[in-house]
Amino acid sequence: MRLHVHDYGPENTSGILDGAVLMHRTMSDLITARADAVPHDITRGAAALGTPAAGDVVYAGNGPYAHLYHLWREEHGGRYRIVREVHTTFWSGYWTQEELCAPLHRPGDTVLFPSEYTRQVFLRCFPGIPHEDAVVAYPMLDAMPRHAPRPAPTPGEVLRIGYLGALSKAKNFDQVLEAFARCHDDSGGRARLVYAGKANDPRWEAGAVLDGLAERGVPEGHVTSLGLIGADRLADFFSRVDVLLFPSTASRESLGRVVFEALAHGVPVLAAAMGPAMELLPASCLVPADLFTTPLTMDRVVALGRVDTGALTARLLARDWEPARMRDTEAFELPAFWRALTAGGGPRPAVTADHDTNTVARLGVSPRRGFDPAAASADAHHLFLDYFQHRDAPVLRRITELEENTGTPRPDLRALVAAPERNLADYRALPRLTDALVLPPLTYTIAAQPVPAPEVVPV
Repeated sequence: MRLHVHDYGPENTSGILDGAVLMHRTMSDLITARADAVPHDITRGAAALGTPAAGDVVYAGNGPYAHLYHLWREEHGGRYRIVREVHTTFWSGYWTQEELCAPLHRPGDTVLFPSEYTRQVFLRCFPGIPHEDAVVAYPMLDAMPRHAPRPAPTPGEVLRIGYLGALSKAKNFDQVLEAFARCHDDSGGRARLVYAGKANDPRWEAGAVLDGLAERGVPEGHVTSLGLIGADRLADFFSRVDVLLFPSTASRESLGRVVFEALAHGVPVLAAAMGPAMELLPASCLVPADLFTTPLTMDRVVALGRVDTGALTARLLARDWEPARMRDTEAFELPAFWRALTAGGGPRPAVTADHDTNTVARLGVSPRRGFDPAAASADAHHLFLDYFQHRDAPVLRRITELEENTGTPRPDLRALVAAPERNLADYRALPRLTDALVLPPLTYTIAAQPVPAPEVVPV
């Protein structure tokens, strides 16, 4: 058996700290280091993959493009297994991948998920995928430290609150600022904020954050912005904080890498009580969250809900959390990944780990009407090769047709084609073209929480 994998090493990931992209490179490095690895370049098409032998494994872990490998296997009569990944929950890139892969999935193919939450979402919406072929495996812990839990400061001591990640509405960063400001006020100034990440809106640039907190009576010296930091600065970041806040309800969220990074450094985490955090943290570290019930589309990264800021502030003031500890870590260590890659998923025991059954049960995804999987798969294939092989004319013709059909100019799409670089690691490029030119993003809704019937007391 040989392992065929796209060599992710040459991809330009400079300035990209997205967890999925980091994992693409990590997995590529791990596999290509093996003696049985056969690297290829997916952007060169089926010819670059060659002809994997019966019993070989093709690892499709380079972005939401696994459907290409499934198509090539059908076209060339291949008899190899395909192991693909789904790295996001509600995002059109991986949703389109699974729509195109589903009709071509063979028994023994494996789909890897970062969390049981994301796995259950996709199994609910793609019932044709056998449960035993869907596996939670996301190896990241082997490269992380294992520090002892950090003791919490007493209520009379200064509390150092941390946040690490995108400074965005989807991540509920504004609620981090609100909880910190309340904590600072209610504790008589015995709170500090240390945060790091990229601002996706001017209101969260460092100066604007300081100005907003100053209006709440927070001195400038009580807030530290570290900007965008890489793995080499994580130890320094976590040495500066006593607790990490992870109030994210972002639609793309499928794990929360920063939660693992915090726990590995001995730092406890307070997180939103929804999504993958419910598998990673004990109930005492989860903060109630209300989910929105308005329809959403999968091309937008949005917050699915909001945490209870009052409850979060109360937890901070009371130091009400459990010390940092890893729960069941098996799925996040290398042996689980190698088993899934080389031996398949195999029979799975009944799911016993805590996961967010509530959100999964309330999920509804609008069905796609008039969908021809074979035509869409061929269409996506042509677009992929045209884009990455710089055949711009056919892509521009398709954009022109779209503009004529909709009556709306699309300078955003034309700018993607005009850009000189073609970067597989850039999720803002080809996936956006695919949304516009192949399969429009679907709409989904989280239904309202059922109201329990009032208890009837016999008279």
